[in-house]
Amino acid sequence: MARRRIDAVIFDLDDTLFDCTGQLTEPARRRAALTLAAAIPDSDAPALQRMQATLADQLSSADSIREIARRHELPADVVEHALSAYNRDQVEDIAPFPDALSTLEELAARRYRLCLVTTGRPERQRRKVDLLGLRGHFSEESGTLVFHDDRRDPEKDEALQRAVRFFSLSPCRILSVGDKLNSEIAASKRLGMRTARMCSGRQKNQRPRTPEERPDHELSRLTDLLALLP
Repeated sequence: MARRRIDAVIFDLDDTLFDCTGQLTEPARRRAALTLAAAIPDSDAPALQRMQATLADQLSSADSIREIARRHELPADVVEHALSAYNRDQVEDIAPFPDALSTLEELAARRYRLCLVTTGRPERQRRKVDLLGLRGHFSEESGTLVFHDDRRDPEKDEALQRAVRFFSLSPCRILSVGDKLNSEIAASKRLGMRTARMCSGRQKNQRPRTPEERPDHELSRLTDLLALLP
C-alpha cells in the first residue's frame, strides 16, 4: 500500500459487498414508479421507472424520486409514500458477491480491523446484513456496524467519522471501500482516509468530477484488495 501502512478497512454495503443494483434496485424502482404513477394523470409506470434509472446516473435513488415529484409538483405525502415503497423494510432474497465473504475472512486473518458503514433506512440495512451472512464480521454490539440514515443527513461524513473514532486510528491508516464517487469516495477523502472504488452498480461508468471524487485505487472485484493489503 502506498505511503503509509493501512491497519483498518471501512466497507460500504450496497454494490460494494453485494450486487444491490441487480438484485434489489429494479424491483424497488418499480414499486416507487407505481406509487408516483397513481398520483400523476395519464402517466406510465414503466416510463417513470426508466426515468429513475436515468436520473440515478447523477442523483441518489431517493433524490431521483424527489426530482420526478418536483417536476410533476406532487405533494410531500406522495413523495414520502414513494420513498417508503422504494425502501420498504422487507428485503428479497439476496446473496453477497462470490468473493465477498472469503475476502473479509482473509483480511481478518491478516489482522486488519474491519467496519461496515451502510447508507439507508436502518431496519432495511439490518435485514440485508442478516440475509448476506455478514453478522460474523459486523455487528452494532461490537461497534463494527454503523448506519447512515440519509433521511436525516444526506452526507455520509458523520457516519464515516464514527467509524474512524471507533478504530482510534489516524484516518490515513484507514482504507475506505465503496462504489459511489460522490458519496463514499468524496466523504472518505474529506476525512483524510485512503480510498478504493469498487467499480460496480449503477454508477460504475461515472468518472470523477472533482479531485475529492478521485479514488486512490479502483477494484474490479473484492479480491483485488488482497493484493493492495499484504
